[in-house]
Amino acid sequence: MRIHRNAYAGAVVIAAAVVALAPSASGTPPSGVGVEPLSQVDVSAFSPFASLPSKFTFRRITIEPGGTLGWHYHDGNVLAVVTAGQVTRYESDCVGTTYSAGQGLSETVGPDHVHVGRNLGSEPAVLYVAYVNRANEPLFVDAPAPDCP
Repeated sequence: MRIHRNAYAGAVVIAAAVVALAPSASGTPPSGVGVEPLSQVDVSAFSPFASLPSKFTFRRITIEPGGTLGWHYHDGNVLAVVTAGQVTRYESDCVGTTYSAGQGLSETVGPDHVHVGRNLGSEPAVLYVAYVNRANEPLFVDAPAPDCP
């Protein structure tokens, strides 16, 4: 039993060292963001083709004034509607488009479509978001910020 405890303690020390020495992620972290999961449905058992999207995820996202979603991209389709406040989305060309309450938006899929959502207003921005993905795909992938002025 003592050997197992020592082996376990050694493994913990090695794991901590690996985490401490690992390079930091190249993405830009979100800040001032609250995410409320609403529902997730896996329809893969009903899909006759494995290549079709099979996971539908619904979330309520609140971005506080001055908050950011961080630069990222999506592997699956994303549809959103702003229900309060305003969100400004910047694409990799660094040009911003502002969406106000009542407006909808969609995201273009793939790593060549990096973008960020920011709340530049004075009140919280609220979005209801639907993600359409394959079962094992992440909802988003962090990405480094483009070289914007």
